[in-house]
Amino acid sequence: MIAAALALLLGAPPDAEKLAQEYLRADPARRARIERELAPVDEIAPADVEAWRERLLKWAAKAGDKLRKSGTSYLYDKREKRGKYIVGGSGSGAGGLVLALHGGGAGAGDAGEAAGTFGPIASKFKCVMIAPEVLEKTEKGWTTSGTEPFVLELIEAAKRTWPKIPHDRIYIVGHSMGGYGSWTIGARHADLFAGLGPYAGAPTPYTLNAEPYGEVLGIEDGVLPNVRNVALHVYQSLDDKQVPAAPNVFAMKRVAELKAQYGGYTYRYVEVDGRGHGAPEGGHVRGFEWLYEHARDPRPKRVLWQPVLSYKRMFYWLWWDRPVPGAIVDVEITGENEIRVDLAGHSREGFRLLLDDRLVDLTTDVVVREGGEEVFRGQVPLRLTTMLRTAAEKHDTEMIFPGEVALR
Repeated sequence: MIAAALALLLGAPPDAEKLAQEYLRADPARRARIERELAPVDEIAPADVEAWRERLLKWAAKAGDKLRKSGTSYLYDKREKRGKYIVGGSGSGAGGLVLALHGGGAGAGDAGEAAGTFGPIASKFKCVMIAPEVLEKTEKGWTTSGTEPFVLELIEAAKRTWPKIPHDRIYIVGHSMGGYGSWTIGARHADLFAGLGPYAGAPTPYTLNAEPYGEVLGIEDGVLPNVRNVALHVYQSLDDKQVPAAPNVFAMKRVAELKAQYGGYTYRYVEVDGRGHGAPEGGHVRGFEWLYEHARDPRPKRVLWQPVLSYKRMFYWLWWDRPVPGAIVDVEITGENEIRVDLAGHSREGFRLLLDDRLVDLTTDVVVREGGEEVFRGQVPLRLTTMLRTAAEKHDTEMIFPGEVALR
């Protein structure tokens, strides 16, 4: 507040609303300049937080592309047929959003397969369904050649296109290679989703011999720790020759161990025999029925995060300017206004806790400890730039935070 008063004495304050709207469309360099320009009016009063939240959501809804509401379209280039997606399901999206990932592999894969399977299921639950097609048809097509960011762009554009989509009801599902995609993209970005539904598809294992037939020693980073706070439904037939059972058997055993160690982990593992690489008996609808019993919790009291992507800086209410790939971060609200942080020995520089009054009482001191050492104690200021950063990171009604604690 003092900074704002000084600005009034020294000259006209910046036009905060104009700069905020520009921020949501700007590149990173311009955003950094806007944050500096907003410094004189950055600290905001508690009474202003909700009004700013509403403005930012309104502007974010206009700060990007929208999708066609039916049929087959292309997000990037219609002539080159790049960025193909198929829209189906319910018209309004009042029930939620389903991302349906197709199977395939090297030189194979068609969005129409996933659309045909999951479109009717999405309709039953009044969800919009989007079935994207990988940008390049490889064995790991969902996470290579820019396809993973493409899927994220579709989610953001869908939120702008269907305002009735509840942001706490976004699901990602898929069969075969689509199961790998729903495991992997779903885990890396678990804070976006209410549920992950991998069917006859597994996360990438580390094996003793050449995969997929060697002994499984572990699962690639960025998957199992991250699914602590998202509903997970996994289906595997033991006689599947295309996606052998060993990776999912190992992964789900490890999930049970992590649940015992850290708590959390809401999951259902359906293991059968005799179905080969086919769908479960009765189809995928039963699995989705279970998933749909769960909505996202955008503010879990305890967060495990193993980052693997340099651009993924925000995970639930955690922010890391330069996330360390493979590090397992464990942060927990342990008491009234007390937070425990474990960065696995890594530097606290650039690590922030994003806070609001649904997580802590912002009218009194917050205490943060790491390894028994008190690293912060004080009242958390409310800042417009924190709201802007979180609003720009993802268009999400539940993920705009006014307070932050920057650890040093």
